[in-house]
Amino acid sequence: MVFPMKQSLSLTTSQQLTLTPQLKQSLKLLQLSAFDLEQEVQTELEANPLLEKVEKELSKDELPPEHTPLRDNNIPQPIGESSEPEAEMERTDNLAPEQDLALNLQENFHDFGSQRPTPSAASSDFEIAQLVGQSETLVDHLLWQLQMTTLSERDQEIGRTLIHNLDEDGYLTVSVEEIHRHLNHLIDIEEDEIQAVLSLIKTFDPLGVGAANLKERLTILLGQCTEQSAYALATNIIDDYLDLLGSRQFIKIKKALNVSQDDMVAAIELITSLQPRIALQFSQDKQDHVVPDLIVGKDKDQWVVQVNPDNQIRLRVNDLYASLLKQGKEESLNESDSEYIQSHMAQAKMFIKGLMSRYDTLLLVGQAIVERQQAFFEQGEQAMQAMVLADIAETLELHESTISRATAGKYLLCPRGLFELKYFFSSALSNTEGTTSSSTAIRSLIKTMVDNEDKNKPLSDSKIAKQLEQQGHIVARRTVAKYRESLQIAPSSQRKVL
Repeated sequence: MVFPMKQSLSLTTSQQLTLTPQLKQSLKLLQLSAFDLEQEVQTELEANPLLEKVEKELSKDELPPEHTPLRDNNIPQPIGESSEPEAEMERTDNLAPEQDLALNLQENFHDFGSQRPTPSAASSDFEIAQLVGQSETLVDHLLWQLQMTTLSERDQEIGRTLIHNLDEDGYLTVSVEEIHRHLNHLIDIEEDEIQAVLSLIKTFDPLGVGAANLKERLTILLGQCTEQSAYALATNIIDDYLDLLGSRQFIKIKKALNVSQDDMVAAIELITSLQPRIALQFSQDKQDHVVPDLIVGKDKDQWVVQVNPDNQIRLRVNDLYASLLKQGKEESLNESDSEYIQSHMAQAKMFIKGLMSRYDTLLLVGQAIVERQQAFFEQGEQAMQAMVLADIAETLELHESTISRATAGKYLLCPRGLFELKYFFSSALSNTEGTTSSSTAIRSLIKTMVDNEDKNKPLSDSKIAKQLEQQGHIVARRTVAKYRESLQIAPSSQRKVL
């Protein structure tokens, strides 16, 4: 027998987290780096005609009575008023208008005569700032030297093909035979011609460019050394014992070559004086130049944090459109125009609020970090205190995810240097006093120990752990090894020198 299901009505209460459009906008802007924020602002300026950038800071006479540099009483307001990032922000809507080798070998080759397009002086897309701020690449540097030679146009084309097939470290990762097979489809050419041009490129600055591997590059660099007494032994080591040299097994090399201690030391010193990483000076990273988001300085006896004014974007609502709405002139507009202005006005105000919330939250997070890390700013990284996201979140009554967004890709400039905000967060390790030590401080101690160790008898991970324990820090050997590797410090067997 089937019994019918009894139906009934009941009322229940439940909590549901909702992200408002304003909060979504604020969180999105908060997590952007300074570089990405500038792109986002530019996109918004192009999309919203009611939004405009303030090119200069407004004076007090230009500001309306309700306007302050940040907001009333200069008290920064974080993105969320509760510990949950999804909580609604308590924001006023009375915002004044003024507030504000590749996938395959064929793809890796460049055809003869191929040149990168050069911008026209009349091109609206070309900015002089782009040209000024653009750093010279290795390829640019080599092509310029190639143009300065007296090579024929035919050989210059060969040279351009070779240069465009160098990797980012300046090595020629494809063989002359492969290049010949490719170029032979275009013109009748011999391998000897390619080899001759390649030999010339290897003499360009930086010396050693175009080498096929590290051994060849070291040989080229070694050929320019004036120290002739150790030249033959150094050449022999590079030719036959490069692997042992890389793992610093000097004793094995010395026994295999049957040379004296003095001769071995002289040869090793000669080799280590070479600089095989020739492409380091030609960085192609566009974000090498980091602009700090926060600046920390000492005022009398207090460490003071401020948002970097050079990195702070100021926006406002266009005066013309604002006056239309303020004076009720939108009544003279047709319905579609009025809706367009009102819609974009709301979007502009919301974007400005989100931008202001970003700076306020960054300032509050920076102040909380500096307050907890006073010892670091006074004494250095060995005095760094253990601190996690939850510590700052609890202090500011915000969610950990908000703190994570506020610290990702953001930088702080202080008398000790430029640091990413994430640098100040580290896990806690126990110590003999019953308190905790920062993992950052432990890393600093390990680095100091290695820098000051006897190079003939470098410290093992176990000895480092014992020395740390003697200083009051309880750290396991495996933890020491992990921290040492994160500092890119070789194990003791590879740090030993003659």
